[in-house]
Order: sequence, then C-alpha cells, then structure tokens
Amino acid sequence: MRLPRLPAVLAAGVVLLTSISTARAAAAEPTFVVPSPYVVAIDPGHGGSPTSDPTQLWDPGVVVGGIMEKDITLDLALRLRTLLQRERVKVVLTRTSDQYVEISERWNRAHAAGARMFVSLHVNAYDGDPTINGLAVFYPKPDSFSFAQAIDAGLAQTLKRFQIADDGVAIKPELWVRTDVPTVTVEPAYLTNPRERSLLLQDDFRDAIAMGVFQGMVAADPEIEQTKVQLAHSEAAATAQRLATEAASADAARVATATRWGLIVAGLAVLFIVMRAAIRRQSRLPQPPAYRRRNYRRRRSVSRRY
Repeated sequence: MRLPRLPAVLAAGVVLLTSISTARAAAAEPTFVVPSPYVVAIDPGHGGSPTSDPTQLWDPGVVVGGIMEKDITLDLALRLRTLLQRERVKVVLTRTSDQYVEISERWNRAHAAGARMFVSLHVNAYDGDPTINGLAVFYPKPDSFSFAQAIDAGLAQTLKRFQIADDGVAIKPELWVRTDVPTVTVEPAYLTNPRERSLLLQDDFRDAIAMGVFQGMVAADPEIEQTKVQLAHSEAAATAQRLATEAASADAARVATATRWGLIVAGLAVLFIVMRAAIRRQSRLPQPPAYRRRNYRRRRSVSRRY
C-alpha cells in the first residue's frame, strides 16, 4: 500500500479532464471573414479663420452679411456623414473643424484613406445679380459624369419642395485634376440670392441637401448597399460566435468544476476506505505483552527520638 501516490493520480485526472473540455470548446469556435467597409471622402469647402500669425492662411469662401460659406459646408458635411455612417459607410472628412487645408492635401487625405467616391461641398455665388439661383453639380472628368447625374437627381428630388431650380450637371476640368475616383463638386444654392440664403440658414433645408447627396451616392454604386448587408451579416455572425464561445466556456468551466469535485470526493472516499482497511488490518495483528509493573513495598522511615 503506497498512499503518497494517490493525490498525484487524482491531480493528473483533474488536469486531463479539464484540458479535454477546454479543447472541445476551442474546437467548436466558428470562423468567418469580415468584409472591408465602403470608404467615401467628403470635402467641406474652404475653412480657416484669421489669426495673429500673418503667414497663417484662411479661406472663408463666399461671405454675405456675415454668413460664411466655410461654416455652411462644414455643417452639411457633418450631416451627410451621419447619414452615410448609418449605412455602415466609412466616411473620411478632409477637415472636421474650422481649419485651412490646401487643395492638394484634401485630395491626399482622401486618397490615403482609399476613398471610392469624392464629394466636395460648396455654395454658389454670383456678384451683380442676386436673382441668379438654383443648384448645380460639377464634375472634373468624363468618367465622373454618371456620378454627377446621380447626385444631381438626388438633390433635385429632395429640394423640389423648396422650389430650387435644377441647373443640371456641367464639366469643370480645372477641378480636382488628380482624382481617379468618381468626383463631384456640389453647389446646392446661391448665397447671393436672398431667398436661397435664407433657406441655407434653416436646418430642414440643410437636411434636405445632405439627404439628396446621400441618396445620389447610394444610387451611384449599389455596392454601398451590398457592403452594408455583408457587414450586418458579419456582425450577426460575430455576435453568434461570441455567445457560442461564452456558452462553451461556461459549460467547460462547469464540467471542469464538477470533475474536480467528483475526483476530490472520490479520492477522499478511496482514502477513507484504504485507511479504514489499514486500521482493521493493524488491529488484527498480535499485540505485545502488557508491561508488568513491580510492586515495591515502601520502606517506612523510622523516626528516631533523641
């Protein structure tokens, strides 16, 4: 009988069963491919404010009665970004605050992000004749013509209730000469026109502009919607995988705990049986003779009297 080996055997059993449960949980994990998001670039035209540094450039754009084009374009870009992000589109803004950014740097930021569309937001102006009005969409190269048409159609639809005239699309080769993706410059209204200037200050009109551009972008490339569906499926798969992994881990933990306690109880039971058998065996062995004590008579001390 070698009792010291029993704890080692029980510990080895616990480790073995626990590792088997963990391996089963890990083997059950599914795998899937997460698609890349659809990337677009939005360019809020102009930007920057005067500072004490004379070398610091700034560009307010069209300014009428204290209303600056740079502020309107940034607000429109932020509204458009919100709409696109709801469709799981990755949006890159060439500027996110009131800052001056060179034209070349704007394109560099869009290109570095891998943008597949480029939309530059502006408002129009015409000095000398405040009656000139309407929306216009410009494109730099023939390969952006269909994209410009889609944007113009979206704006014409959403701005119809505001009675904004549609001047259609026109080519401007001097704009965005380095572009290699569908590119447009959007000018939805005239800041120099009193009526349209008043509309540009209204939230519902700005929302309509953002919605029109958004609808045009989605219509221009069906892959935006396809990518949205793929991303939704991958997110659902990721959630299902996470829940399955958590459930498998919980099951493995419960099995491991039950196994440990089972082995502990079994070990204690075996130890009890072995010790009991050992005690019984020892009780059956012949006992040594009892030790006999000798009785000694005490000597009485004799007291002498003198």
